[in-house]
Amino acid sequence: MAKKQTSRRKQSAIIRIRGARQHNLKGLDLDIAHGKLTVVTGPSGSGKSSLAFHTLYAEGQRRYVETFSPYVRQFFDRMDKPDVEEIEGILPAIAIEQKNHVRTTRSTVGTLTEINDYLKVFFARASQGYDPKTGEEIKPDSPESALAWLLEERQGQQIMLLFSVRVPADATPQDFFPLLSQQGFLRVLLYGTVYRTDEPEQCPHHNLPAQLWIVQDRLSVKAGQRTRLLEALETAAAHGRGSFAVCDTTAAAETMRQFSNDWVNPGTGFQLCEPSAGLFSFNSPRGACPKCRGFGRVIGIDLAKAVPDPSLTIRQGAVKPFQGERGEECQRDLLRCCKERGININTAWEDLSEDEREWINYGEGGDPDEAWRDGRWNGIKGFFDWLESKAYKMHVRVFLSRYRSYTECPVCRGKRLRPEALCFRVKGKSLPEIWHMPVGDLAGWFASFETKDNSLELVRKEIHSRLQYMVDVGLAYLTLDRQTRTLSGGEMERVNLTTCLGASLTNTLFVLDEPTVGLHARDIERLVGVMHRLRDKGNTLVVVEHEEAVMNSADDIIDLGPAAGENGGTLVYQGPAVNPRQEHGTIPWLDGRKSIPIPAQRRDKTAPMLSIKGATKHNLKKVDVDIPLGLFVCLSGVSGSGKSTLAHDVLYANLAKTLGQDPGEEREAAPLQSLKGSSWLKEVWLVDQSPLARTPRSTPAVHCGAFDVIRQLLCETDAAKSAGLQPGFFSFNSGQGRCDRCAGAGYEHVEMQFLSDIQVTCPDCSGRRYRPSALEFTLLDLSIADWLELTVSSAIQRLHALAQGDTKKLSRLAQKAIDLLHPLERVGLGYLRLGQPLNTLSGGESQRLKLSSLLGDSPRGGRLLILDEPTTGLHVSDVAVLLQVLQQLVDAGNSVLVIEHHLDVIAAADWVIDLGPGGGVDGGNIVAAGTPEEVARSGSETARYLQEKLHGKKKTKHASKTAEATPQSNMIALHGARHHNLKNISVEIPRDQLVVVSGLSGSGKSTLAFDILFAEGQRRFLDSMSAYARQFADQLEKPELDHLAGLPPTVAIEQRISQGGSKSTVATITEVWNFIRLLYAKLGTRYCCGQAVQKQSLSAMEQTLKRLLKDGPIRLFAPLIRGRKGYHTEVATWAVQHGYETLLVDRQIMDANEFRPLERFKEHDIDVMIAAFSSAGKTLGAKLEEALRIGKGTVRVLAAKNKFHVLSSSQSCAQCGTSYEDLDPRHFSFNSPHGWCEGCRGYGVVPKKRTYLDVSRFDSLLAAEVDEERSMERMDAEDLVPCPQCAGHRLRADSARVRLADTEIGMLARLPITQASTHFSRLDFSESRQQLIARDIIPEIHQRLEFLSKVGLGYLQLDRSARTLSGGESQRIRLAAQLGSNLRGVLYVLDEPTIGLHPRDNAALLDTLLALRDRGNSLVVVEHDEDTIAAADCLIDLGPGAGRLGGQIVYQGKPPAIGKKKHSAAEIAASPTLRAMSMEMKHPRPEARRTLLRKPKMLELRGCHANNLKQIDVDVPIACLTVLTGVSGSGKSSFLHGCLAPAARDGGKSKAEASYRKAKGFDAIESVYEVDQSPIGKTSRSCPATYVGIFDEIRKVFAQLPDARARGYDASRFSFNTEGGRCEDCKGNGRVKLEMDFLPSTWVPCEVCQGKRYNSATLEVLYRDQSIADVLAMSIEQAAGFFETHSKLAEPLRLLNETGLGYLTLGQASPTLSGGEAQRIKLVSEIARGRSLRKRMAQLKMSKGNLYLIEEPTVGLHLEDVRRLIDVLHRLVNEGHTVVVIEHHMAVAAEADWIIDIGPEAGDAGGTVVAQGTPEQVAKSKHSRTAAFLRKELEGHQHG
Repeated sequence: MAKKQTSRRKQSAIIRIRGARQHNLKGLDLDIAHGKLTVVTGPSGSGKSSLAFHTLYAEGQRRYVETFSPYVRQFFDRMDKPDVEEIEGILPAIAIEQKNHVRTTRSTVGTLTEINDYLKVFFARASQGYDPKTGEEIKPDSPESALAWLLEERQGQQIMLLFSVRVPADATPQDFFPLLSQQGFLRVLLYGTVYRTDEPEQCPHHNLPAQLWIVQDRLSVKAGQRTRLLEALETAAAHGRGSFAVCDTTAAAETMRQFSNDWVNPGTGFQLCEPSAGLFSFNSPRGACPKCRGFGRVIGIDLAKAVPDPSLTIRQGAVKPFQGERGEECQRDLLRCCKERGININTAWEDLSEDEREWINYGEGGDPDEAWRDGRWNGIKGFFDWLESKAYKMHVRVFLSRYRSYTECPVCRGKRLRPEALCFRVKGKSLPEIWHMPVGDLAGWFASFETKDNSLELVRKEIHSRLQYMVDVGLAYLTLDRQTRTLSGGEMERVNLTTCLGASLTNTLFVLDEPTVGLHARDIERLVGVMHRLRDKGNTLVVVEHEEAVMNSADDIIDLGPAAGENGGTLVYQGPAVNPRQEHGTIPWLDGRKSIPIPAQRRDKTAPMLSIKGATKHNLKKVDVDIPLGLFVCLSGVSGSGKSTLAHDVLYANLAKTLGQDPGEEREAAPLQSLKGSSWLKEVWLVDQSPLARTPRSTPAVHCGAFDVIRQLLCETDAAKSAGLQPGFFSFNSGQGRCDRCAGAGYEHVEMQFLSDIQVTCPDCSGRRYRPSALEFTLLDLSIADWLELTVSSAIQRLHALAQGDTKKLSRLAQKAIDLLHPLERVGLGYLRLGQPLNTLSGGESQRLKLSSLLGDSPRGGRLLILDEPTTGLHVSDVAVLLQVLQQLVDAGNSVLVIEHHLDVIAAADWVIDLGPGGGVDGGNIVAAGTPEEVARSGSETARYLQEKLHGKKKTKHASKTAEATPQSNMIALHGARHHNLKNISVEIPRDQLVVVSGLSGSGKSTLAFDILFAEGQRRFLDSMSAYARQFADQLEKPELDHLAGLPPTVAIEQRISQGGSKSTVATITEVWNFIRLLYAKLGTRYCCGQAVQKQSLSAMEQTLKRLLKDGPIRLFAPLIRGRKGYHTEVATWAVQHGYETLLVDRQIMDANEFRPLERFKEHDIDVMIAAFSSAGKTLGAKLEEALRIGKGTVRVLAAKNKFHVLSSSQSCAQCGTSYEDLDPRHFSFNSPHGWCEGCRGYGVVPKKRTYLDVSRFDSLLAAEVDEERSMERMDAEDLVPCPQCAGHRLRADSARVRLADTEIGMLARLPITQASTHFSRLDFSESRQQLIARDIIPEIHQRLEFLSKVGLGYLQLDRSARTLSGGESQRIRLAAQLGSNLRGVLYVLDEPTIGLHPRDNAALLDTLLALRDRGNSLVVVEHDEDTIAAADCLIDLGPGAGRLGGQIVYQGKPPAIGKKKHSAAEIAASPTLRAMSMEMKHPRPEARRTLLRKPKMLELRGCHANNLKQIDVDVPIACLTVLTGVSGSGKSSFLHGCLAPAARDGGKSKAEASYRKAKGFDAIESVYEVDQSPIGKTSRSCPATYVGIFDEIRKVFAQLPDARARGYDASRFSFNTEGGRCEDCKGNGRVKLEMDFLPSTWVPCEVCQGKRYNSATLEVLYRDQSIADVLAMSIEQAAGFFETHSKLAEPLRLLNETGLGYLTLGQASPTLSGGEAQRIKLVSEIARGRSLRKRMAQLKMSKGNLYLIEEPTVGLHLEDVRRLIDVLHRLVNEGHTVVVIEHHMAVAAEADWIIDIGPEAGDAGGTVVAQGTPEQVAKSKHSRTAAFLRKELEGHQHG
């Protein structure tokens, strides 16, 4: 079997693509191997990106993102579903593109690469603290360090050892000393004198200080008494809670030395906070500078603006604000003070030292005003501070505004961290200093760092490896504090590549877009090594690339072509890079059979020179360079050497200013000493890769001007002349011939909530942009739409025929069009369609299109053209074409300067300027200049590779190409996990297997599976998404661990207690309803008066307006925005620009000019007012037509009495005339007033006693609605009835009547899942528009319904309330919702998926999980179920105990077969799971069934009919253990909670509304207690101790202590919920909420109480050396031992411990408890209540038993804990109580005295009693689904 699975996995280890037709792909069929580096190449426009990004990446990302909630999905960068027949074996995909969308200044290179995350951990462990004033090291003291100090400083002296205590207010020695004496403390040190506590009358002081020193001991400091000294110091530290002191026996103040475990300098009192990871993060509220919130900048005076020209000296006036009348005095003061300080005032500002510039900027420190009065220099900043005090004057404010901008934060000086963090250093460097080091230097610094701490060494290695990755991809010049938004596209791509490598993800598809862009040849080989390392970690790489070295290093080449556009999209070649038999495509270029020739002759350098002197910016330092004009010049050099700075900021910006051109606001000219030779130039052009347009309205034909000529040609045809047409008629942007519906766009934008928006072809023009009447006019048998579909090359061919014709005008126009289009063909863009939107072009295509416009210009010569890497995205064949164009431009008299790394371009240049020698601070110099041959001899980095190109030598192929990839361990490797209770564990978890994590409850299973594996796997994948999207994903905290590698993207399927609100249904929680709403909104048809709603004519709408005018004035509004989130400022801007002054915003009328940004994450409605009428004027019809056009067919009329009427050209009832808005998904939402039934507000039910929403009691409508929902949730089912208005379908009447395929949506919601699945599978749409919209929606619905059916939930109705679902149903719904994504290579983490499942359904679920594994996924399942453990490939058992006794791996290996002892005695003894599964459990555990020992009385219920129960009769034996069994959904909970519980509460009295006909025997029951799995508290103020009621008793214990009584404390003092004893900073929460700008709010431990909840005075009261906070921190097991002598506490604590909850702490917040934990706490609480009541009744001799109703108490219990639970249940019965349990665990069922088996199936097929009796009797049933499993248990099967 194992071999078959392995074989099946190997066969599926490919991505299988069939029928790919995205964009120009022509039905491609191909396979891409997993775990390989595949390069996709081919000519530009051949379809590479369509295959790699729009097909592979789009599908891989879409499937993984679908595992998130619909709320989160809407924020991700969703891509369209690709046009492909089939994709199998797809992996979760990450795209690494040449794009930089980051705009926030919070993101830096350090945060992006996660190096900052490791650095903050590194600093928290490795740094030393220093006093910023004295420079002394600060570290916490310990008894050991205090002992070392004493032996060194006080050797041989007599000392007193002291600790301090807090003294109650107004206490006197007579009050307080006896208390100290009783506790054994005999002496105190008070005001320099020692007094005895047993002689308080000897103390002359009446009042005591707040802190009093207690003399712990008197000692002699001798080396031989180390042990004695250490014990005394430890005792003093314990009593003083970490603080203690020593002084000599004279008690002289100068001899006292204080010690503290806090970070305090005892000499100065300066205190640091303890170093933690958060302290070293500027994105954490604990570490961010409080002034700038971690941004490093604030709006203020920018001192850099004060020195605009750094080449000037101080004497020459470098400080600009000092050069006017206002600053004259300051200039004189500056000159005088500089001379006094010895600063040369004739030295240029840029040549002054850093310290000198710092002094001039900030002065001599202290108060600037005081410095000025004393004649000292107060700094440029002091001058501006003085001016700020005069800012009430207008002219001063104007002056200051010139120097104001975002500037360095004055508190942190741009370092971003709070001052305390800057006091910590590692090897003399603070963290900001490390951030500021170049990556290359920093990598060396960490390589030389030595540490003996293994954990710290792992962190150091991780930092060093990530830094080295950056060095390897040519980014050694970057610094970690470089803002991400300043990176180029190529830099961003390579940074992301190293981030992915550092994240150690595996089983991921990485799609890279030309990673070599901007990379020097020196760095390409190292980049290839990085990609190979990423591949060797088990990932698949698909790289779009043209670089020769990358292709030679690939495992596989996919060559698309043979040409571009229509002539591309086919597979030319797939295979290795070396194939001599391949004669076409890219391969001949790789092996040298084809090449770009080197020019035989270079142009002469006798041309004039452009001479630059002293250029300074970024890393350029006073660079002098001569650039020959009239030549083809190439700027080369390694990445970061300063090429772009020289070309853009020095050359272009300065030349543009000199020539009177605008260089652009974003580009500031670099300072330089001189620029000569500009007179030889007419203009300078920067031809970059920025987009040409942001809308689809501009096309290549429009851009080059050819479209105007083609329209003129059409107007010259006979038919057009007869019609009198002008060229404007054929414009799709404004002409009368364009399609009215789409306004000439050719498509309609359809917003698809929960899916990617789609562009639907306009149904009126079929995507052709024009009206049919316009298409009747043709030129060469082609309509205007046909011409736009032609490629540039095809259009030129057609126009040639016209140009050679007889008609002179037509020939002239045709030739003009050819001349305009020909430059596009010359730059290799002949494949573009004339009508292709420019916003779809790549950066390289945009750059070449700009270049083509230069070729077509009539003026020639005298221009300098600057191009930045024009070969980006170009195939080598296209590079050859580009070079021809560039040479032609030079031949025409222009100068061309190209920044380029492509060796073919460098070799073709006339002149090369090489920058370097390195990047960053190592660059910025001209290392060579001359012809390519001269530069090749220079010895620079470029020279080495240029020599090989010039002399025809082929570079050595990358070593990794021929070598086999290093085999990687197929393991998830975790090291040093210390999260929660894990004890520094290290483990390797096999991938592609089913791994079960088991262990006792609280042993750390969920911590390992969810808090580490899931949290990290999801976080690392999400880091590839946008920062904006990530903030909406519910990401877990980063776990505490050293290293985690080999982790695939993860999906969690957890237990969730919440089943949604009162409005949640099966359809909503499975997300099916979202897609049904979307489908009906886009394709549904409204019905009114029994007829389909039809379009309303314009004349009919005009008559309606006239009728409304009879009642008063009206206003016409056109809807613009409907239910869309955002600021929507652009809507107001549009309205003002088009002359509309009034808007209707969320039902409020406002002036468009006064519009303010709306709430971003709230849905808004916006209408624009078109006109207002008081009578029917002549313009009524025109304004109505205008409103319809703007409102896209809908007009809203505000008529008399402020009532709105809707008129619609598409939605109007022919019979009653009612108009409707266009359908929207909101119209079918129960949670929106646009869709919900007004009678029940979407609940489907109403209270029997009808109530109406009372808004008057609340601040807002939302608050009233929240209160209403809470009230509904509190109501029992018998208090509610179906809504009479909507009959329970929840929707408003007009929404419920909408039909699709003759099915109303209201009726559809009533269908069971199986019928709904059949309904949607039969839907068939004939229209292409309907097919396109339904294409993505129907599969989403069908897939979810099918999977729900597979897991046995087909019987559930779509509108079934989520509140009525059983635990098993809820769990499987969640599983079904997550597992439909069809992904491969994912790690699924599941939390006890068998919970609530019948053993029969367990087997089906297990088959599903195994099929998921065999598809190529990894599964980690937290589970206690024996069958699941036995079926696993690997078992990891945690223990040996729970809580603090757990957190260790006690066994890892093959799981045991049930009942078979294949493991050693030592393994079984160490592992709770092995032990439990190896032990035999005999049934019943009591000697005999109670029902057999005696004939018990019965609780009789007749005619039970709740939910699906079919009038069943049931007997429950009194004082016995009864177990309800049956498959999930069979009716067990309906009987327990719907019949048995109400009957017991009513004492057996039958009520009219009861769910049973008759009840008998209930007079034997005293009380009924229901124990379910709902939460026991929703805030951190609730905990196990408060719920069970023992906390009140604990507080009483503390209040009775002598210390508490002496202080006047009562029990309320020890409550963390009331004032007095609690910490007031956190209000007893133990943590505080910190708000951060642009970051989520964060909860951090309270710094005052350190998370202990109480103030220090309360914590000083100790019971058996433990404070109240210490007791709350105890585990239940510890507390049971601690309070074993206290009867009122011992019993409930013992019960909690026996039910498997010993690992919980008494103060653990209730929201953190699982459902099973909450249930067992409730069980103990109810048992305690029941026993208390029984005792009272026994005293009155009225004792009766209680009835306990418990639902699945084994949830979350380990096999060993199940045994203990069974004992508790038996003890309850032995005390005379009746216990009824719903349970699927056969060990519990086998222990029952009586079993009632309900079924036989679920839903309508259940609801009958299949069998009832003893377990042995039920096991014999032939109809019971439980019998076979019960029989197996009773036959002596071995269990845990």
